[in-house]
Amino acid sequence: MTHEIVVASGKGGTGKTFVASNLSFYLSSYKNVSLVAVDADVEAPDLLIALGGLRRKLWEYEFFGANEPVINTERCTACWKCVELCAFGAIVKGDSTPAIDYDKCEGLGVCAKLCPAGAIVLRPRKTGCLYAAESSQGILVVTGELELGGRNSGRLVYELKSRARAMRPEFVVVDSAPGIGCPVVSSVSGADLLVIVVEPVPQSLRGAQRLISVAEQLRTDWVVILNKYDINTALADRIATELGDRLVGTVPYDDSVVESYASMVPILKYRPNSPAAVALSKALERLGGDYGWW
Repeated sequence: MTHEIVVASGKGGTGKTFVASNLSFYLSSYKNVSLVAVDADVEAPDLLIALGGLRRKLWEYEFFGANEPVINTERCTACWKCVELCAFGAIVKGDSTPAIDYDKCEGLGVCAKLCPAGAIVLRPRKTGCLYAAESSQGILVVTGELELGGRNSGRLVYELKSRARAMRPEFVVVDSAPGIGCPVVSSVSGADLLVIVVEPVPQSLRGAQRLISVAEQLRTDWVVILNKYDINTALADRIATELGDRLVGTVPYDDSVVESYASMVPILKYRPNSPAAVALSKALERLGGDYGWW
């Protein structure tokens, strides 16, 4: 049975990838379990970098997660029905036939479905790629990249998670995108546990609260790790009081984290005795001990 753990945050810059990369290293190296890490931040993937960069690529596929309409001008009768039906204003009247603005098109296909002359067909559109790679730390990472201006990131995340689960590891660790948008919902959906990373600033707390709401609506169990707690101890104390036993650990601000990032080595390996590494290790041990996740 595969256990899926998602690491997310309500805003960027809280240390989400820091926790996800070190959790992956912790489970793989300390607990010796089979693991696949998934980078679900397909607009700006960096989990592989945090785990040491690419050692070797195992496979790669193009992802066609959307459709785009194509007009057969010979069959078109210029009835302009498609112009009326498109809710996104992506089809406009041309000189003799409709013209499509693909930057506005969402690929829903109403135009093709209801064209009286059958002059519109849908063709697959490449929206990104996905690949599996072994990092220099020996951790298998499934990741993807959305095309510039690409859409349907949620479908790409779903595909990434499906391919990771198909490898049948004991654990899948998902590094989610920030916020609570479509790729985040796709990341959390079906997961066993959501680890929310929050820092003691009002924007991060608000984002975390919204993420908790998403988790509860999806019936996903959740816990919180408070990162950089000492940059605002008053708010950190308030967060700790509000969360109670949902808070599994607090991690101090530590320059060693920056150095480990720059070196592309998880801090649990780069400097295991640093304040941040010791605190994070305690949080992960508590997840395994008090919460029984491993």
